[in-house]
Amino acid sequence: MCGIIGVAYAERHRVVADATLKAMTDSIGHRGPDDEGWYTGPGVGLGMRRLSIIDLASGHQPIYNEDRTCVIVFNGEIYNHVAIRRELEARGHRFETHSDTEAILHAFEEYGADCVTHLRGMFAFAIWNERTQSLFIARDRFGIKPLHYSAGAWGLAFGSEIRALVAGGFSEQRLDPQGVDAYFQLGYVPVERSIFADVRKLPAAHTLEWRRGTPPVIKRYWNLPATDEGRAHPSDEEVLGWIDESVEAHLVSDVPVAAFLSGGMDSSAVVSSMAVLGQRPHAFTVRYLGAGAADADEVPLASELAARYGVELTVVDVDPDVRNLFPAIMRALDEPIADESAIPSWLLYERVARDYKVGLAGTGGDELFIGYRRHMAMLLDERIRRIPSPARAVLGRLANWLPEPSSGGLAVNRIKRYLRTDGTGTASGRYLGYLTKTTRDQRANLLSGEFLGAVDGTLARRFEELADDRSGGDLRTALTLDYKVYLPDDLLALSDRLSMAHSLEVRVPFVDHVLVERAFALREALRVKGLKAKWLLRRALRLRLPAAHFAAPKRGFVGPTASWLRNEMRDMLIDELSPGRIAELGLFDNTLVQRLIHDHFSQRQNNEGVLWSLLTLASWIAEHRGRPMAKPG
Repeated sequence: MCGIIGVAYAERHRVVADATLKAMTDSIGHRGPDDEGWYTGPGVGLGMRRLSIIDLASGHQPIYNEDRTCVIVFNGEIYNHVAIRRELEARGHRFETHSDTEAILHAFEEYGADCVTHLRGMFAFAIWNERTQSLFIARDRFGIKPLHYSAGAWGLAFGSEIRALVAGGFSEQRLDPQGVDAYFQLGYVPVERSIFADVRKLPAAHTLEWRRGTPPVIKRYWNLPATDEGRAHPSDEEVLGWIDESVEAHLVSDVPVAAFLSGGMDSSAVVSSMAVLGQRPHAFTVRYLGAGAADADEVPLASELAARYGVELTVVDVDPDVRNLFPAIMRALDEPIADESAIPSWLLYERVARDYKVGLAGTGGDELFIGYRRHMAMLLDERIRRIPSPARAVLGRLANWLPEPSSGGLAVNRIKRYLRTDGTGTASGRYLGYLTKTTRDQRANLLSGEFLGAVDGTLARRFEELADDRSGGDLRTALTLDYKVYLPDDLLALSDRLSMAHSLEVRVPFVDHVLVERAFALREALRVKGLKAKWLLRRALRLRLPAAHFAAPKRGFVGPTASWLRNEMRDMLIDELSPGRIAELGLFDNTLVQRLIHDHFSQRQNNEGVLWSLLTLASWIAEHRGRPMAKPG
């Protein structure tokens, strides 16, 4: 696990300064405190920071091939690297280390760009080929590991984090209006854009090849499997076997591996699988404090599972007094991500990192086994669309006046969002409606004129492009978009930034292409029954989990955010989004911001989504103010 950077100039004689490479690697030093290394050649330079997990003694990077004409820097873990090594040694390749990094390099020599199809794991890597004067970079199938780049006539620069491009002088830090608009819809900026106009993200399951004198060529090398209509219903034992196999692959490590455990199905499945495989992991869970905490408490469920399998359990308290945490979290997020789980994630990763370098999480189970309420909404879409559109529009307007429950839950807010969603148009457009945190009218009134005038509906078109023609229905479209947008740009991006800020590697067995190819190809009718989410997984886990897990409501890894904002975080919200601060930012309409705050406090609307987005962006800009950010010009 590392952080990587690189620069390749169009002009071979142009020197990549050592100071530039050092500034870039220093900016991501938290990703790899154990080691660092650089490579420089005519017009090119690569660098890395290393967190040592596999081949502790000889895994120093960069790593070269036998004749030193190819050099690699790599971030991630390749779980099948031993098998790849055996195959390549049989073909005559000579290895000098036992690292997974060297296995990738020799696979590139043997298979060229197709090397990525042989890799199982999470990765972002770059290989400079001196013979062809080309740079080859790749990102894993699901975007678990990040890779950002900036390109122009001058050449190309890349880095694990945006801050590396800023440190190297490869970004003007000009806010992208499309990125800002997308951020207020989703709470994050989806591929291929970033918050800055001159920085892009390499999409998951894509490679990029750059040669001197030509623009970059980006290609997809893997896609989600199409539905296999002939597949029979898998047995419970078969489903558990799939999960066990993935968990076992993710346990490859030369250092101890911990686990993250909530009361939910996914993390419980991972921990129980570790136990079945003979592991007794040290598991960590969170306990929320403050207003509304009782509704979010999953410690009893986590404790019951830990007791069943003899797992040591450490409870990490999450207090709503987070004002002192926000600056550190914003520094870790080199791009704003308005996900309320940032607070418990930060505290959890901080505690685990005291004793471990690696932890297994349950991220990805909802996407694979159909677990979100919005998935059920897509199933209901066909029935709702039978309501005449005028009547649906009236229902949407009336829904805005429904009062919020005193507990601050999201149930009423979800009803409002569901009724607001346009029942016509494409499946991707309707799904975007379920995901969005703000209405069109809110964004039109929220963004200042200079931003609003530059917004052109890019996000809706991007969703349409990403919706796979092979999806086979509305729900399949939603699941496809989760894998191509929500997972890589929200859940996995947040996990990567916050965990790596503490030099901790998070592995996600549910986000594994072997497991996904087995389960995603199943017809939806085999994974969900009626409106029972996660039916296939729940049925299989009856053999392993306590009965209480199946009666518990779905909570998600977030605290009682709405209640916190109305109570313990009230003063912080008022201060950070005061008229003076809003005027200073110059991005938003102050009248609307104050109305959103008032409506949330009065419980007329649960505005936690848009308020958290505003709070995150305002705090992020304040924390990064030392790097002057230009507005669109």
